[in-house]
Amino acid sequence: MSDFITLFPKKFSFIYIVRNRKFSTFPVFPAKMMQQASKNHDYEACIEALNNLQSNAQYIKLKSASNGNYNGDQLNQVKKYLNRAGLSLDKLDELSVIHVAGTKGKGTTCAFSERILREHGYTTGFYSSPHLFEVRERIRINGKPIARADFAKYFWKVYNALNQTKIDDHDMPLFFRFMTIMAFMVFLEKKVDVAIIEVGIGGEYDCTNVLRKVPVIGITSLGIDHVSLLGSTIETIAWNKAGIMKEGCKAFTVPQPGAAMSVLKKRSIEKKCQLEVVENLHFKFPPNTTSCPPHILNLNASLAVTLCKTWLSITYFTEHNNNLGHLMSKEITEKALFNCTWPGRFQVKHEKNISYYLDGAHTLESIIICANWFKDITKCSKKKKALMFNVTGDRNAEALLRQLHRCNFNVVLFVTNSSGKSTKSDNTISIFKSLDELMEKCEQHKQLWSKLENSDDDSTKTEICKVFPTAVSAIEFLTNQDNFDLLVTGSIHLIGSVLSVLDPNLNEVS
Repeated sequence: MSDFITLFPKKFSFIYIVRNRKFSTFPVFPAKMMQQASKNHDYEACIEALNNLQSNAQYIKLKSASNGNYNGDQLNQVKKYLNRAGLSLDKLDELSVIHVAGTKGKGTTCAFSERILREHGYTTGFYSSPHLFEVRERIRINGKPIARADFAKYFWKVYNALNQTKIDDHDMPLFFRFMTIMAFMVFLEKKVDVAIIEVGIGGEYDCTNVLRKVPVIGITSLGIDHVSLLGSTIETIAWNKAGIMKEGCKAFTVPQPGAAMSVLKKRSIEKKCQLEVVENLHFKFPPNTTSCPPHILNLNASLAVTLCKTWLSITYFTEHNNNLGHLMSKEITEKALFNCTWPGRFQVKHEKNISYYLDGAHTLESIIICANWFKDITKCSKKKKALMFNVTGDRNAEALLRQLHRCNFNVVLFVTNSSGKSTKSDNTISIFKSLDELMEKCEQHKQLWSKLENSDDDSTKTEICKVFPTAVSAIEFLTNQDNFDLLVTGSIHLIGSVLSVLDPNLNEVS
C-alpha cells in the first residue's frame, strides 16, 4: 500500500475499503481540484468540437477552387445562424461598435483603441483574430481573454442552440462564423460599453459586417493579401475593405496608395458616410517600449486615438456635456498607448544564445518592412543571422522569401506551425492537414530558397537550410549550433508556437 500512496501528493486524502478481507485504496481529491479538472475537460471538449467546424483556411481553399464567389451569401449564412442562436439583428444593434478593417496594422490599431477606452474607465469587448496560444484570446473583456469556464459556458450555449436546429450534418457555421456569433453574445451579455471588432477577411462580405449600426469605422494600411477572395489588385482589395462603411457613420483611414485612396473615397460616397484621412499625431513613445518602427507605430496609434475620440464624441458628446477634453485625457491616452502590448508584432526576446525577433508579417508590404526592421535592429550585432519561416494559405511564398533573402541569413529553417508541445488547448495546428502535408509545404519553401540562392550571385550563401516538423525541434537544433539573431516571421501561428516553447506559462493566458 505504501507503494500506491507514493503516486499521490500528501495533500490528498484516502478512503480505505475492505473487500474480501483485502484493503482497496482510493484517493479523495480536493473539491476545488475536481471542479477545475471538470472545467478543463469541458474546455477541451469545446476545442475539439470547434475544430470540427471548417476553418478559414479550409474556406479559402474551397472558395478558391470555385473561382472565388466570396459574396453576400456569407452574410446571409451569418444572419441565419444568429437567429438560430437566439440573437436578432435588432439585438445586435444594441452593441456600440468600433469596426476596423485593413491589411496591415488592424490588430494593433484595435489593441490601442481597446486600451485607450479601458484606461478611461469604459467596459470593453475586443474581438480579434487569429490567436497566438488559445482560441479564447479572440474574445476579450477589459483586455483579458475570457476565462476557460466562461468560454465553455458561451460555447455550449451557442453550439447546442445551433446543433439542435440543424437540418443536416453540414448545417453548422464555419469556425470564424461561429466565433463571431459567440463574441457578439458574450459582449451583449457582459453589457460592454464598447465592442472593438477586427474584421477577419476583407470587409464587404466578412461575417463581422452583419453589424448594421456602427458609428465609427477605421481602415488601416492596405496591401495585397487573400487574393483568391478579394482580388489581386489594390483597387479590388480597397473596395472590399471599404465595405464596412455604413450610412451616416464616421470613417477614418491612414494615408493610402493613390489607387486605393481613390476607391475608398468613391465607396464613402456610395455608402453615404464621411471619410477622413487621419493626421500623424507624432507620439513620443519611450525608448525600449517597443522595437516597432516609429512611423508604423504612430500611424496605427494616430488612427486608434482618432477612432476613440470620435466614438466618445458620438456616444457621450451632448449639449450638456460638450467638452471632449473631459471625456478623453491626453495623459491617460498616452499612458494607454505606451503600456499597450500586442505580442508577435516587432517583438524581441533574448533567450540563452539566441536573440529572437518575432513579427507576424505575411504580406509582401509587411515582409519588406519586417526585413528592413531586422537588418536595422541587428546591424551592430556580431551574431550569426538565422531565419525561421512558414506561410499559410494562398500567399506568394516566393515573393516573400525573395525579400527575406536580402538579409543574408547563415541558417534558414522552414518549420510547420506546430509547437511540438503536448496540449489539447493548443489549436494553432491545422487539423485539416496531415503532418506529411505540412512538411511537404515546408519542403516547397526550402526549394524556393534554393532557387533564390542559385539565382543571386551577390548574396551570402546560406550555410544550413533545413526543414523541421515543430518549433521546439527547430529551436533545439539552433540552440546547439552557435549564437544567433533569429528572425521568426511569415505566420502569426508560428510566432505563437515559438513563444509557447520559450515560455510555457504563456499558454496559460489569464
